[in-house]
Amino acid sequence: MPAYKDYLTASDYYRFLQCPHWPYYERFHTAEELKLKRPQTEAEINRQEDGLLFEKQVVTELFKGEKILEAPRVKDPEKDCQATLDLMKQGVPLIYQGTLTHEDWTGRPDLLRKVEGQSDLGDWYYEPVDIKSSHSLEKYHRLQLMFYATLLESLQGKFPPYGYILAKDRTEFAVELGNLVSDFEDLTKELDRIRAGERPDPVLRKSCFDTGPWGAACERLAKSTNDIAQLFNVDVKKLRALRELGIRTVDDAAEMDIVDLDGRAPGLRLHGLEVAKLQAQSLKNQQVIIREPVIISQPALEIHFDIESDPPNDVDYLYGFLVRGEGKSYYKPFVAKRLEDEKVMWQSFLDWIATLPQDYQVVHYASYEKTRLAVLENRYGGSPALELFRERMVDLKQIVTSSLVIPEYFYGLKYVAKFLGHHWRGEVTGGGQSVDVFEEYLATGNQKLLDEIILYNEDDVRATAWVMDWCREYARQLTAYDKPYPWAKGFKRSYE
Repeated sequence: MPAYKDYLTASDYYRFLQCPHWPYYERFHTAEELKLKRPQTEAEINRQEDGLLFEKQVVTELFKGEKILEAPRVKDPEKDCQATLDLMKQGVPLIYQGTLTHEDWTGRPDLLRKVEGQSDLGDWYYEPVDIKSSHSLEKYHRLQLMFYATLLESLQGKFPPYGYILAKDRTEFAVELGNLVSDFEDLTKELDRIRAGERPDPVLRKSCFDTGPWGAACERLAKSTNDIAQLFNVDVKKLRALRELGIRTVDDAAEMDIVDLDGRAPGLRLHGLEVAKLQAQSLKNQQVIIREPVIISQPALEIHFDIESDPPNDVDYLYGFLVRGEGKSYYKPFVAKRLEDEKVMWQSFLDWIATLPQDYQVVHYASYEKTRLAVLENRYGGSPALELFRERMVDLKQIVTSSLVIPEYFYGLKYVAKFLGHHWRGEVTGGGQSVDVFEEYLATGNQKLLDEIILYNEDDVRATAWVMDWCREYARQLTAYDKPYPWAKGFKRSYE
């Protein structure tokens, strides 16, 4: 058991939703499990749940001229809470980084905002405001506001009906907190069980590796028990329902009677059960299964597209394209070498797509590219060519997940393309690492660092081309491939 007072914090809600074992391993890891913990860079730690630099920028810009006091802190939750409560009793309009503590809960909302209304404080009360470097509301944003509101109720005798998120574009999202009571209570009970020493059932998510530091420990736990957590795209509720029905291992799932299980628990429906069973069979037998034929047109010009962004600064700094047609291919990057060059890069991109012929197709992997195009269009303006470009976009991940079953835990580009034989050449091998390297480039101006990211981006667009070509060659009809796979020694690809 931890020797210190084990406070429940807002970070526990964030961590649990990324990786349910994260709050557990932080408290109760063994020496062997600690060896599996992934070291996190300082930049990564600063990015998680948004950095203080971004918060201070927003506070300075949006509340200019208003009286804001930063709550004093000595890093003792109870003393810090008393200091914050003293400011609340004085009726300070805005309290920055105040501490709220009650029994074994403690939290620090970015802002506490004074509102007219009755409470134990007088004719006013406080509502929580959090600053997040995102463009949309996430579940953990809402639950963290609920956590702060519950703490506020214990201190001021008034539950604030609303909490607020200030987003990257300075939009303020209002969250009606009363709608979150059930979800909040359920997750709080889960966290209380974890704090009491109960380890959650195995869960294996991509965020366990990408965001959380305990992914390797999560994988070891799932593999050691052959647990159904290894099945791609089966959420926690379905995992719980399957376990309650006696389906606990990959072998169980590979043999399950999906007709009998259909409808026996919420969320268990025939189609989803069929996909889960195929995934289990794929893992068990190391088979690649084509469950729906892939029919992809091959226009005169095919463009593979990938974006590199710097989330701490909310800037896109690299648009990369692999352009293929008429038996030729070339890589074309648009780069913003300074943060303030993003607009210039965007305009160069718009100018280029205006020169493209009518018959082309844009291939990307997952939704990120479309999301960022919308952000930059809103920021700098669009064009008729951009509308056409968007109409031509094809999400290869949707094709892969609906048509293929491969023996992998995740269907992200890195996993799928590597499994099918593609290789990344440089030292930068992941999105999080690319952000760290770009931040280092901004600090040092070392062109070699930027060149590494450009190479990484080029390999990403070549990866989508690799997967697309594989689909055209091997996924045209319903079939299953056993080891040794026919593409193991390479395959004939388009434009080579």
